[in-house]
Amino acid sequence: TNFTGLNMPSDWSSDGRRILAVLSRDGTNDIYEINIATGHTRRLTRGPSIDVSPSWSPDGSKIAFVSNRSGSPQIFIMDSDGNKVRRITFDGSYNTSARWSPKGDKIVYVASVEGRFQLFTINEDGGNLTQLTFGQGDSLGPFWSPDGRYIVFTRRQGGTENICIINANGLNFRVIRSVGGGDSLKNPSWSPFLNLY
Repeated sequence: TNFTGLNMPSDWSSDGRRILAVLSRDGTNDIYEINIATGHTRRLTRGPSIDVSPSWSPDGSKIAFVSNRSGSPQIFIMDSDGNKVRRITFDGSYNTSARWSPKGDKIVYVASVEGRFQLFTINEDGGNLTQLTFGQGDSLGPFWSPDGRYIVFTRRQGGTENICIINANGLNFRVIRSVGGGDSLKNPSWSPFLNLY
């Protein structure tokens, strides 16, 4: 892409041929699908709201994303053609960074709770809301393992940033990398192979 304004990639399609991106080429932050081979763009959202952080479902039929169209950042789902948009989060006033699980049964996201960012999971239909992380630090940038059993994320606390892993149910929290002194660890992601991240 080489458009005026924001050009922010977000998520690959399962076949590796397309990517979801947020572009502000038409004056607002909207979600587009981009064909990697041809560069063709297809606009999926439109309007005055800010639409960001799109994530494809594993079968490519749906997209989870974040929008402030309801007044505050919340998680929405739409069909992959941009139709049938519906809101799935109603708790909290700031929900962001939605990522679909490899099995397609859950979405992990970041929510503001009492001034801190914590991780939650929720079903596609908005049911089974579960808080995964607790404590004083901010938990950011969640990413599922390929088998859906684990989530890797950044924990920021007291001038230190850690790359952490938890089980998908929130148990077995562990730190795998830590830096301080102004260094930053952001947006960890898992390779397609379970033992690499």
